[in-house]
Amino acid sequence: MIDMEHRGHGPVVCSQALAIVLVAAILAPVTAAGAGQFDLEHSIPVRSYPVRVFYSEKNKKIAHRIAEICEERIPVLAGALGLNAVAPFQIQVIPDLKPYQRRAQNDLPTWGIAFAFMESQVMLVDAKRAASAWNSLEKVIPHELSHLLLAQRVAPVPMPLWFVEGLAQWQAGQWSVLENWRLMNAVWSGKTPSLGRIAAAFPAAEMQARDAYRISYAAFTFRFENGLEELPQFLSLLAETRSFTDAFVAQWNESIIEFYVRFHETVQKRYHSRLLIFQTGPLFTIIAVLFLFIFIRVKLRNRRKLKKMERSELGLSLDDR
Repeated sequence: MIDMEHRGHGPVVCSQALAIVLVAAILAPVTAAGAGQFDLEHSIPVRSYPVRVFYSEKNKKIAHRIAEICEERIPVLAGALGLNAVAPFQIQVIPDLKPYQRRAQNDLPTWGIAFAFMESQVMLVDAKRAASAWNSLEKVIPHELSHLLLAQRVAPVPMPLWFVEGLAQWQAGQWSVLENWRLMNAVWSGKTPSLGRIAAAFPAAEMQARDAYRISYAAFTFRFENGLEELPQFLSLLAETRSFTDAFVAQWNESIIEFYVRFHETVQKRYHSRLLIFQTGPLFTIIAVLFLFIFIRVKLRNRRKLKKMERSELGLSLDDR
């Protein structure tokens, strides 16, 4: 279980077009003094919500794009969680993350773009990194919003990190065929951690963290395989009981340990089997390679036929002379 009042190291990883890495983290609360240490002289409100985006003049474009994303996604994200009223929070677009790391002595991932502080209801966005991965904001901001809104819905109830991160990835739409393929490879090679190991903390190393995020998404969607309509009901139970374990049992009549075992067995059967080659991801790749091979072969064959016909026609023309 993760205690929302203490740091749970969990950089969220998402790939876009193979190369763009999006990162988010659930970290220790940002103090009011710490949040005010940046010279952010401007702010823009998010329409219809008690949310403000703070920024410096040079980061105006990024801040306004973040505000637009918030306006678009907050109603959808909050609605999925069953959150009827959004409480105030702020987003700070900081010029560089390094000064904050020194002042707050936080071990933030060097590959992160944005970080959500659930207890303090503050999101930090590293403007320098965000500017170099502009399109990534479409995914990482909703991911961070999911963390903040979830905290408003049930905080300060401790929750397993796999649940928090799996939910955020689902809400941000961060899954893809490529990620599914990578999950299959990780399971097949025995690199995926157990849910029990990542309940309170994710690995610090980027590649290991990626595997943790993928298995978290798989676990979350497996839990809600009957439909996400159960999510608001479960969160209501969680807010009422103040216990993830009790709410889990009440909702599904299954203990967390029993779920872990069942999930592990399902994953092993689905991905670790010798029949892995027939799973969607690998099969798709193999078909694509075969199609490319056949296409090239047919292309070469047609080219040879065409040259043969040209030589034949040329020979006839010479004979006619």
